[in-house]
Amino acid sequence: MKLHAPFTVDGQPVLGTYVAQTVEDLKQVREVGMNIVIRGHEHLDPNTEQGRFCRENGIKILHHMVQHVYGKPRLLDRVTPEQRTIPLFTEWSNEIPKSGVIQLGDELIRYGSTDQKELYDCERGCQGTTPAEHRPGEILFWPEECAAEVEKVRSSSNLWGYYVLDDSPGDAISALRAMYRVIKRLDPDHPVTAGYGSAGSLCNFGPEVCDIMLIYWYPVDPEGHYHRMLTSHEVQWMMAAARKQVAGTPFVGVYQAFDAAENGTGKGLINAEQLREQIEDFVREGCCGLIAFLCAAPPSFPGWAKHENLRDVIRETHREIRETGGLKIPPEPDEMKRERVQPVGLWKRPKDVPGVIPAWYVMAPFHAGEEKRLDAVFPPERQIDLNAVYDGKSGPVRWIKRLSYGGVVGLGELFGPHSYTSGCTAYATCTVTSSKRRDAQLRLGSDDDAIVWLDGREVWRHEGERGVQRDDDVLDVTLPQGTTRILVKVYNRKGMWGFFMCFTHRGGRPLQGLGFDPAGPG
Repeated sequence: MKLHAPFTVDGQPVLGTYVAQTVEDLKQVREVGMNIVIRGHEHLDPNTEQGRFCRENGIKILHHMVQHVYGKPRLLDRVTPEQRTIPLFTEWSNEIPKSGVIQLGDELIRYGSTDQKELYDCERGCQGTTPAEHRPGEILFWPEECAAEVEKVRSSSNLWGYYVLDDSPGDAISALRAMYRVIKRLDPDHPVTAGYGSAGSLCNFGPEVCDIMLIYWYPVDPEGHYHRMLTSHEVQWMMAAARKQVAGTPFVGVYQAFDAAENGTGKGLINAEQLREQIEDFVREGCCGLIAFLCAAPPSFPGWAKHENLRDVIRETHREIRETGGLKIPPEPDEMKRERVQPVGLWKRPKDVPGVIPAWYVMAPFHAGEEKRLDAVFPPERQIDLNAVYDGKSGPVRWIKRLSYGGVVGLGELFGPHSYTSGCTAYATCTVTSSKRRDAQLRLGSDDDAIVWLDGREVWRHEGERGVQRDDDVLDVTLPQGTTRILVKVYNRKGMWGFFMCFTHRGGRPLQGLGFDPAGPG
């Protein structure tokens, strides 16, 4: 099966790795036939050992630009078009310039000073842009800093493209669009790439964000369990959600090539057969390239360079791709066929899957604490008022429309670092309208504890730590004719945070004839 390759490296598909820091790492990269490394300035500069080695051996650099999003402050509350003082949430942000120009959406704002908690003397709509309202939680972007970075690196002969996102910094869609425009204005010839590690992280995908998506799902967990279905199934759902917004978006598959236990025991380490299967599954879903996570790191986090059996698979896979332009792919397993929601190979527009809830109104975060968890009651539980404003963990919280991605809402991806969202509660609400009374199944998943109410009646509860998985729980329900209000409460113990929900027939088939409010994109 041929790799779809709209972007190539000297005529070959993208074949690369994360975290190849030293010249010894780069020798391993060359030996297994890779042509891309995700790194920074030291690899772009031909005067360094790493840069010189890359230039002499045809290894190109996907240059890290994530610092222009990560660690940046967010809006503490909604900002009106007239507002000249802008409050910030800066709990885990880096120090920001004392004055300068920021971008929010399409608006440029010049501020005169800051105390790191607020921007003062703001000139709204500067440089011919239009003052606008901006939502709470939006990450600020400094276009001049980004432009200076692009000017510095764009002429390097080692540069292949730019890497602007590595999963989940918070609500960064505005900043990513602004960064894409800066890069393309100054350097239209190199592609922009962005990494997504969950369906929920697609809150930061859309038009003018990237040219290529990097998709990563790691099928061996820290307990050593191998989940073969994970790669194929989640790629289908994620690419369907992405291509619904930008038809034909290409993706690179990022495969696991490290010990997921992160302790050197090999407990969470993928084996050679599993590694080949994961690569084949990415190719089956129409990827345009393959990247390993990761090459080499400290002993507590070993990558493929430390394991001869993984190196052998990667080398042989790359040899086959270079010689044939693709891989010989065996027939997909029966379980994979049964679970398939999109066609095999490259497709530009997704098939619709009825019954998936397209969007929600979300309010968060409220701080519940480790002791109360689901027992902590906050105002949305007592009354749903879509115009209400309440005190949240760090400031005012409001109901904001958020899209789901194949039924998944990533709360951690929206609200930022795990250290901030641990011990927090979120609420989500929408309505479902049925033209007739019908029996259905409600399919659910949550990270972590959760409750679901239908028209104020509790119908489902989960208590315990887990990750979001589609169809973790299945509940028979009867939808009355007319409109039903859904309210979801999700508590985060630690780490990732979010939930999944969709309606199906009692037999599990997609369910047509339902309407939802809020609707999807648009």
